Amino acid sequence: MKKNVFLIFFSFLFSCALVYFLVFAWVAVLEKYKHKNNFTNLENLNFHEEYSNRVHHLRGNNWPHEKQNILWNKEDYLFSTISEFKIDKDNYLIQGDSWAEYMVFKDQIYESLDDIVKRLNIGLINSGTSSYSPSPMKVQYKILEEEYGVKPDYIISIIDQTDIGDELCRYKHNIEENNDGSVKSIKREFNTGAVMDVSKHYNFSRIQLEKKKFINFHITNYYIYKTYHEIKTRILNIKKFGFKDGGNYKCEFQQIQKYLFKINNQEKEYFKKRTQEYLDYLVSKKYLKKIFIVTFPHKNHFEGYYNVNVSSIINELNLSSKIVHINFNEIIRKNQFQKENIYTVNDPASHLNEEAHVLYIKKIFKIIKEKKY
Repeated sequence: MKKNVFLIFFSFLFSCALVYFLVFAWVAVLEKYKHKNNFTNLENLNFHEEYSNRVHHLRGNNWPHEKQNILWNKEDYLFSTISEFKIDKDNYLIQGDSWAEYMVFKDQIYESLDDIVKRLNIGLINSGTSSYSPSPMKVQYKILEEEYGVKPDYIISIIDQTDIGDELCRYKHNIEENNDGSVKSIKREFNTGAVMDVSKHYNFSRIQLEKKKFINFHITNYYIYKTYHEIKTRILNIKKFGFKDGGNYKCEFQQIQKYLFKINNQEKEYFKKRTQEYLDYLVSKKYLKKIFIVTFPHKNHFEGYYNVNVSSIINELNLSSKIVHINFNEIIRKNQFQKENIYTVNDPASHLNEEAHVLYIKKIFKIIKEKKY
């Protein structure tokens, strides 16, 4: 009996050692930890990790920041200054998801925005970040105001159709609340394998920047830890939601998109609650003169596949007189903006192509000029 136990114990140790050796060899040969999304210095890494711990995620490291006319620094992970705020200017802040972020790094769109800034002589900061929705936008605004002194006269808040799914899938279970139930911060993902989980890039970067020796050893240890944690997360979600929905915690596009096909009343009311909270927070800022909410239909709305439209949900909210809803559903219905050949080809998220996005920006600022006062 003792001999069998002894044999089993050493067989287990040998198996573990073999697995570890295989992972170590795999790391050493393939070097997959060397990735374009890794950080090249600790200052940027620490900045990105610190703020992601509070607002779930920042702009990615694959963000093409080496552009003419843009001075890159660590703050560009959080916001980009197109034109500095000044007392003698009307100062604008753009918030939103990738629809807003594209305005910074897509060449034609940025050039058009830069032309508008110069022509109107305005200050402009763009804090658009992929997959943001009202909850992270509220936390982000608080950071911009309190830590960077960003106090715009006007805010352009782009609320995309996918914000519904982002709010319900990506952020709801990560929100840390104040005593009154409002959003205080949003925890980032920690080795779950979910979309927007950059834990591996934080760890890969920190090991390479801080561990000057035995890099493969530390990377191997991390790979084993990460694999264990991801499997544990997967198992817990399968136990909770079953095999069919056990991977929903990753919040891939199919999971985000499903709320545009159908949404129940509880889900809808939750989204309305967080959006109203964000807007009420903005309205409470006395220095803000106007808040322009911008919504735009997706291609699937025109083709009859989507039954839920964020524009209609916004119209159900209690909107202050300081808020103007720039509803492109209505603008398109009145034939004041084209709907043909405007979307990026083969893009399930229905982002506008660059030419259409330029027209979109110009239309927004044209309406703002009319509705500003």
